Amino acid sequence: MRGATNNIFTTCVLSACLGSRTFSLGFSPPGNVAVRPRGGITIVALQNNKPRATRPFSRLAVATETTSAATELEIDNEIEEITYLDNGEAVVCARGICVLADEKLATEELCYLDEDEDGNLVGMTCVETEAEEMNKLSFEYLWPRGLLLGCSLLYGTNFPLGRIMNDALPASATTSGRMLLAFAVLSPFLFKLKPHLGKTAVVGGSFCALGYLSQSIALVDTPAATVAFLGALVVIITPLVSLVVDKAKLGWKDAPQTWIAAVLCLMGVAALELGGDGGLGDVGMGDFWSAMQAVGFGVGFFFTEKLMAKEPDQALPLTAVQVGMTAFWGSIWAALDGIGVLGDFGGDQGAWLLDETTRSQYAIPGVFLAGLGEDEVLRTVALAAIWTGVVTTAFNRVGETTGLGKVSSSEASVLLATEPLWAAVFAGLFLGEEMGPQAILGGALIIAACLTTSVRPQTLQNLFGGAPQAEDGSSESVRSVNSAGLSVQYVSNSQARTTTSSTALKKETPQP
Repeated sequence: MRGATNNIFTTCVLSACLGSRTFSLGFSPPGNVAVRPRGGITIVALQNNKPRATRPFSRLAVATETTSAATELEIDNEIEEITYLDNGEAVVCARGICVLADEKLATEELCYLDEDEDGNLVGMTCVETEAEEMNKLSFEYLWPRGLLLGCSLLYGTNFPLGRIMNDALPASATTSGRMLLAFAVLSPFLFKLKPHLGKTAVVGGSFCALGYLSQSIALVDTPAATVAFLGALVVIITPLVSLVVDKAKLGWKDAPQTWIAAVLCLMGVAALELGGDGGLGDVGMGDFWSAMQAVGFGVGFFFTEKLMAKEPDQALPLTAVQVGMTAFWGSIWAALDGIGVLGDFGGDQGAWLLDETTRSQYAIPGVFLAGLGEDEVLRTVALAAIWTGVVTTAFNRVGETTGLGKVSSSEASVLLATEPLWAAVFAGLFLGEEMGPQAILGGALIIAACLTTSVRPQTLQNLFGGAPQAEDGSSESVRSVNSAGLSVQYVSNSQARTTTSSTALKKETPQP
C-alpha cells in the first residue's frame, strides 16, 4: 500500500520472463534475479536463504500455498509465497492499446505489470478475479462491449471507403488529407504526452504510418475484403518481433496459441491467394502491400503497447503521436507523388500538384471543399475523407480507449478481431464485392487465428497436451507472448487465492 512502512513478514516469489528466461510461479529466477510486478506490488526474493524486499506496498494478496515454518523474525527455506498487488494499477491491453482497468467492472481477470529491479517492463501477470458475475443484460455490462464492437464495425468501413477514395483521387492525397484531419482532432492530447516517451513513440508511430500507407497502396487495386483479412496477419507478426527484439520464447510450451494462429493464418492466406484459377499468378503487388500493412502495424503495436502498458494514462497522447507520424509521412508521400518523383507508384495520377486543376481538387483544403460542389464523385470522396479521418480514426480511438478498460483483455481482443468481417460486409454493400468459397474459407481461417491468440496458453496445452505439471499434478502457470508481443502470465484460482487482508503488512520484514 502506498505510504505503508516496510512492515511485511510473509515472503514471496513471482515467476517472470526476464530477457530470454522463463520461470514458473513459486521459484526464484536463477542468479537471484528479482522481478517485481509494477503498480504497488511487494516482491520478496530469497537470496542466500534470506528474504530481500524489492517494493513494500500493496492491498491485494495473491498467494500460492506451501508449508511454512516461519516466525516473525526467522524464515526457513519453506515459505508461503505471496505477491502483493495494488488495485489501482490493473491494466487492460488489446491490439496495441493499454488503459487502466475499471476494477469495479472486472468480471474475469485483473492484469498487473512486471518490472525488473531497474524498472524495465518485462511482462504482465493476469489474476482471475472473484467478483460476482454481472447480469449479461444489464446496461453496465452491455455498453462497453457494444462500444468496442461498434468501434470494430466502424474500423471495417475504412477499407471499402479507402478503395472508393483511391478510385477517384491519388492514394497519397486521400491518405495525407484523412490523416491530417485526424491529427487536427487529436492534437490537443499531444500536450499531455510525457517527454521521456517521445522518442519511442515516434518510432512506433512511424511503423504505424507504414501500416496505414501500405494499406492505402494495397487498396488501389486489391479487393477491400482481401486487404482487411491480410491485415489481420498482425497477430503473428508482433510475437515474431518480440522473438527478435526481446528474445521471447515462442515454443509450444510457451506460446501454443501463437503456433496455432500461425498455422491458421498460413492456411487462410493460401486459400485467399491460391484458391483462384490463376494460383500463384493471382498474387500481385497489392497482396504484398497488404502484408506490409500487417508488418507496419505489428511492429508499431509492439512499441506502443509497451509504452501504454507502463503509462496507461498516455493512451490518447500516444495515439495522437501515431496519427501525427502517419500524417507526416503521408504528407511526404503526397509531396513526392504530387511532383511526379514516384511515377505511377501508388496509382496512375502522378504529378497532380503540377496541374492547377488537380491541385485545387486533391490538395488540402480542396479535397474537403470539393464536397460542397456539384460533382457527385468528389462529394463522395470528401465525405469519405471526413468520415475516415474524424470518425473512424480520431473519435474511434477515443471510444476504443473508453470501452477497453471495462472488459478483460481477452474479451476485448475477440470483439476487435471482428474488424475484417465488417470490412467484408461493407465491401459487399458499398462496392458490390463478392467473396467466393475460397475467400470465405480463407477469411474464416484468419479470423479463427485472431480469436486463437486471445485463448490462454494453459487452455490449449490442456486440450492438446504439453502443459507443464506441478508436483501435485496440477498445471503450472507459464509465461506466454500475447498478440501484441507482451509477455503475459495467467494465474488461475486453482494456483492462487485472493484476499483483501493486510495482516502480512503488519509484520516485520527482516532486512538482508
